[in-house]
Amino acid sequence: MNEERTAVHAYLAWGGVALFFLYQYILRIAPGLVEPELRSAFFMTANEFSTLGSFFMFIYALVQIPCGVLIDRLGVKRVVLSSILLCLVGNGVLITGNTLWEAQISRIFMGLGSACGYIGCMKVAADSFSSSNRGFFMGAALTLGLLGPLAGKPLLILIEATSWRYAFTVLSVIGVILWFSLVIVMPKEPINSQAVLKWPEIKKSVVHVFNTRNILAYAIMTTCFFSPFSVIADLWGVSFLMNHFNLQRINAASITTLIYVGAAVSSLVVPWLCERYNEYNRGIVYSWLGMVTCLIVLLYSDLSAFSLVFMLVLIGILSSCEILCFGAASHYTTPETSGTTLGVINTFCVMGSACLMQAVGFLLDFKWKGAMDNEGIRVYSSDEYVFALSSILVFVGVLGLVAFFLYRQGKQLRQNELA
Repeated sequence: MNEERTAVHAYLAWGGVALFFLYQYILRIAPGLVEPELRSAFFMTANEFSTLGSFFMFIYALVQIPCGVLIDRLGVKRVVLSSILLCLVGNGVLITGNTLWEAQISRIFMGLGSACGYIGCMKVAADSFSSSNRGFFMGAALTLGLLGPLAGKPLLILIEATSWRYAFTVLSVIGVILWFSLVIVMPKEPINSQAVLKWPEIKKSVVHVFNTRNILAYAIMTTCFFSPFSVIADLWGVSFLMNHFNLQRINAASITTLIYVGAAVSSLVVPWLCERYNEYNRGIVYSWLGMVTCLIVLLYSDLSAFSLVFMLVLIGILSSCEILCFGAASHYTTPETSGTTLGVINTFCVMGSACLMQAVGFLLDFKWKGAMDNEGIRVYSSDEYVFALSSILVFVGVLGLVAFFLYRQGKQLRQNELA
């Protein structure tokens, strides 16, 4: 009976945190759906609008490791419920705000709230399920979260039928319902007073990443896969497709969300295939070449609707290869350092995405030729979008070459040590 109860608790805990991971993903991508309305409501330039994505990502990255310690100490339920409240506060500030700083503060709250989503899923999977099922539940949680942005189309229909503030209020109502539901169904864990945040351990892991060239190479490669996915899917994709390919917003949003479909499916399949045939490095190299090719085609080709869909799904598939980088990097860690080291790599990955988001907005304003709409809000042309988003291609291309150089250097050093 106790074993059955424990199993039920494990499924309820995993299901609760997975639903929160799904919910926070919808909140994460929502600003990208209403870029024109937000820039008009808060009188933002492209560079200022980029802060709504980059502030979210910077905060999300910085609190990854502290979040893991909080979950270890307080338990998944307490942290998830607190995180939902932070997200609701952030969404409420955005709904009621009228100034740029209020919009930025709202995204900081949402970044803080969202940070524990996937960590919580991994924690429950690692502690509550057998080694034979652990990977499945980790991958399933990621897949569920990545399918969340498919709600973008019905959300956009609601926005166009009412207003963005009304639609975001509906999201808050859903969050409140989710909070009360999880209070009831998620099991409560005892507080673990032994779990504390120790700076020497964090510092040791950071130094280990930067001193081990192979790990540093894989950390850099995670940014090559995650950053294009995040910048296009979470923030700039819809407006780029609208301006460059002359799509209606609802069509642009529908096509952009297909990136998540590609990533969701391949997050389960690609790592499994590469792990089965022990082809981590080859999979990473081919995926990097594929990502560079896809970005070139997307930015500089006149694509049909079918080709555009294919390109975005393929970018989603290739982006999931960041998981290969985490898996490959884990081979250079020990059980004592692996958790914190992988947390540092994840922070590295998300910080790179945040910097690139901000760079796109800065370059849009830099290239802007002075066009404005009737309300005095800046309007950006197709050429200006291509110029700004070309920074993604440069970012992925240059960092990929740096990573290959570091990996070869690290491999040579290891061979010399063995000799």
